[in-house]
Amino acid sequence: MHFLLPILLLPFASSNPIRFHPSHHQTSPIKCPLIFDGRIPLNTSLLDFDSAATSPYSPQYVKGENLTWSSIIQFPPSYPPSRFDPPSNYKPFEVTISDRSLFRVSQGVQTGFRRAGLLLKDDKNPAGADAADKGVVTFHWSVSQDLARGMNLSHEYMNVWHERADYAGNQFSFLAGIVLKVDGGNGVDEKVEKESWKVVGRTNNVVFRTEILWRGWQNFAVVLDYDKSTLQVFYSAGDDPLKAVTEPIANDNTGGGQMQLGMAKKPTETETVVWDGYQEVLGNRMEGQRYGGVFVEDSSNGCISL
Repeated sequence: MHFLLPILLLPFASSNPIRFHPSHHQTSPIKCPLIFDGRIPLNTSLLDFDSAATSPYSPQYVKGENLTWSSIIQFPPSYPPSRFDPPSNYKPFEVTISDRSLFRVSQGVQTGFRRAGLLLKDDKNPAGADAADKGVVTFHWSVSQDLARGMNLSHEYMNVWHERADYAGNQFSFLAGIVLKVDGGNGVDEKVEKESWKVVGRTNNVVFRTEILWRGWQNFAVVLDYDKSTLQVFYSAGDDPLKAVTEPIANDNTGGGQMQLGMAKKPTETETVVWDGYQEVLGNRMEGQRYGGVFVEDSSNGCISL
């Protein structure tokens, strides 16, 4: 469905000691044909995100009205790049949300969400319109936590998702926090649910779960096989090579669509998710999620960058 300062805070969800996975940054080159490259070159400025001529992402979608991407994106100072970002070429970036992250559609402002989602500018919406909607495709991203802008994991967050062209669902989603029942939340242990990443398939079934690390990078890849109608997940932490953490799982990958990444914070105490529910007032605080190593590759010949 198209639901269209700096105070040092520990993440809301964690009462445990912060877990850290060290990074020595032994980068692994991408070895497969690229379909889309969402990595950020070193010389990119924040203002470059406001123009299609200089950004790998759409400068228009999907963000709060009257906001620019240069006011939403931040570059983490002196932060090591992720596994698939050679440090001499690319740098991480952070997507933030605030009280102004309200998306307007023709029916009005969607007050249930706080949303900032980047769309790769060449990823076309009509079903089957580009190479990422056919064959075998692998979607890559890495995430790292900003302790000064931690998520309130009492909420459900969508951080990466491949939204169908008809906006009626997603082929897969990458979630954090307490998943709403309408999105498949099943009342599992609240602490486990809060402090884990979830990859879910077309029917909101959890296919992979791993704890959120509060330091260092976590690397994910989702393989969609459009011919065999399967989904497979790969994962690693820090600079470790990706490893398969699921077998290919049956998944309905029809309908085409677009990959989106950033932050979509869903409300609690909601009936419609999009139009109502509780969101706390952030004031002059932001919530943020760091990203790196964002790219989409052609895996039709069995190639997966690990």
